[in-house]
Amino acid sequence: MLKFNKDSVVGTFTVILGFCLVCSVLVSSAVVALDPFKAAAVANDRQVSILRVSGYEVQGTVAQTYEAHIQAQLLDTETGKLVPEMQAEADGYNFVSQAKNPQANVVIPSEEDIAGIRMHSKLMPVYFAHDEEGNVSRVILPFYGAALWSTAYGYVAVATDGNTIKGVTFYQHGETPGLGGEIDNPRWQALWVDKKIENPEGQLAFNILKGADHEGDGKDYEVDALSGATLTTNGIRHAAQYWLGTVYKPFLDQLRKGEILK
Repeated sequence: MLKFNKDSVVGTFTVILGFCLVCSVLVSSAVVALDPFKAAAVANDRQVSILRVSGYEVQGTVAQTYEAHIQAQLLDTETGKLVPEMQAEADGYNFVSQAKNPQANVVIPSEEDIAGIRMHSKLMPVYFAHDEEGNVSRVILPFYGAALWSTAYGYVAVATDGNTIKGVTFYQHGETPGLGGEIDNPRWQALWVDKKIENPEGQLAFNILKGADHEGDGKDYEVDALSGATLTTNGIRHAAQYWLGTVYKPFLDQLRKGEILK
């Protein structure tokens, strides 16, 4: 019987190969073991962001506050109707991955793609914030679009009238701190509060621009652009206008008519 010689060339490579196989098994096992913790962290971050624009302070734990005040539903963006039979899948629905699924996405014509995202999921999660009596106080809508250096992802909260913005937050982007990164600044986000999405004629009127009107006809619709971050601001404006004025319009129209919160 041949003896195994670990000092030979074949023996050395065998030892190295065995070591690599053991390491790969350990790494794979660690990844699998950490998956639940990663999923929990992602869920916690999502809940924190949604609560931030819901108007409710965390009482107890994030999970407890979220369960007490937030209910997720899936929305069919083409019809503007909720899909109650899929409610169990709504909270944490991965609309980013579904946007890449040809069976589940909507391809945006290039001339309409002002947000620079090319396609989006046909189904989108929407979040209803409830007060202590169970009444819906706000509806929270995910939105995203191309900024300067990254795709910016956020949530915008809309009042039950379907036309008044009550808050905005961004939970993922790669914009430059101190410039485009100022989209995270609470003072700038506060400028969105109580702005209207459409004018009385039903036309999209919400806008973000330099020299926003604070006293005239545009005061109810316009937000000041970020100083020194023109391209980032343009991206956020286009994202907000596309999602509020196109993707969510069928839903918001029904919300305005009182057909959602019956």
